[in-house]
Amino acid sequence: MLVHDSRGLIGEVDLLFEAALVVVEIDGHRVHGRREAIQRDRTKQDRLTAAGYTVLRFTWVDLTRRPDAVVSRIRSTLLRQSAG
Repeated sequence: MLVHDSRGLIGEVDLLFEAALVVVEIDGHRVHGRREAIQRDRTKQDRLTAAGYTVLRFTWVDLTRRPDAVVSRIRSTLLRQSAG
C-alpha cells in the first residue's frame, strides 16, 4: 500500500490501517539488513510519524514465531487509536 503526505509519496508499507493512521512494517534481515535499507526505512518512518501515523515494526521472527503477540499489539494499538 502506498502512503502519501503533503510532500508526495512517502513510500510503500506492508500493512495500512488508514482510518486509524496505523502502519505495520515487517522487517526481514535479507531485505532490511543492509545499511541503505536501514536508512531508507528510518527516513520513511520519520515521515510517517510526522504525518501522524503510528508505526509498528515487527521482525520476520516475530511474525512466524510469535504471531499471537503481533496480533495483540496491533489490536491494542488500533483500540487505543480509536479511543483517542
